[in-house]
Amino acid sequence: MTVQSRPTVALCRAEEARQRMLSLTEPLRNRRNIAATAARAWEAEADRAEEREAKVSIPLSKEDADIAREFVDEANARRAKDAH
Repeated sequence: MTVQSRPTVALCRAEEARQRMLSLTEPLRNRRNIAATAARAWEAEADRAEEREAKVSIPLSKEDADIAREFVDEANARRAKDAH
């Protein structure tokens, strides 16, 4: 099984900022253009990373999971009672 590591938002934004700085400070035009292109690519990857990270759910503590389970059990009991 292969685990693919994806860059975090923080890494992408840091690299985007670095490339943007290079796009302004490099003495050669083609290197500035390459850095500007790289900055846009890192920006796009950061946007994708934000979407990925927003979808990650934070696991509940045992106490919170028990409380949530009680609510589900109560709702199921009400539905079963209403069905009869």
